Amino acid sequence: MKLWLARSVRALHWLEDGVLVLLLLSMIAVAVTQIVLRNGFDGGFLWAESFLRVLVLWIGLAGAMAASREHRHINIDIIGRFLPPRAARVTAVFNALFTAGVAAALAYYSFDFVRVEYESPSMAFAQVPTWVCESIMPFAFTVIAVRYLLLAVLIPWRALPLPATAHGVSLADGGETGK
Repeated sequence: MKLWLARSVRALHWLEDGVLVLLLLSMIAVAVTQIVLRNGFDGGFLWAESFLRVLVLWIGLAGAMAASREHRHINIDIIGRFLPPRAARVTAVFNALFTAGVAAALAYYSFDFVRVEYESPSMAFAQVPTWVCESIMPFAFTVIAVRYLLLAVLIPWRALPLPATAHGVSLADGGETGK
C-alpha cells in the first residue's frame, strides 16, 4: 500500500511539473510567434495578448502549487527560528494550519467567483469562456490548502522534512545540524 501511494504521489508530481513546463513553453511559443508576426509581417493573433495574460495566471498558480508541494512558499517565520526544537515544531504546525486556512478561504471565494462568471458567461479570447480561464484559482488554492493541512498533521510525526532554521537547529531531525 505504501509503495502504491508513493508511486501515485510521484506520478502526480511528475504530471504537475509537466503541466507547468507545458504552460511555460506554450507561453514562450505564443509570445515569440506574436513578436515575429507583428514585427516581420505587420500582423498577429488577435487573441494572443489575452491568452498570454491567462497563461501568466495559470503559471503563477501552478508554480504556487509546486512551491507548496516542496514547502518552498514565501514564509515569514521569525519566532520559530529562535525557539527550541519542540516549540518550533508547534509553531510550524500553527503556521501550516494558518496557511491551509487562508488557502481554503481563497479556494472558497475563488470558486464563488468562477461560479458567478459561469452563470453570466463572457468570452476571454477565441471563444474560450472567462470561467474556464479562471478555473485554475479554486483548484490551485484547494491543492495548496490540502497540502498544508497534511503538513500540519505530519509535522509532529516527522514524516516530512522541514527546512533548517537559524542557529543550526533543524526541525526535521529535532536537534542540532552541526553548527
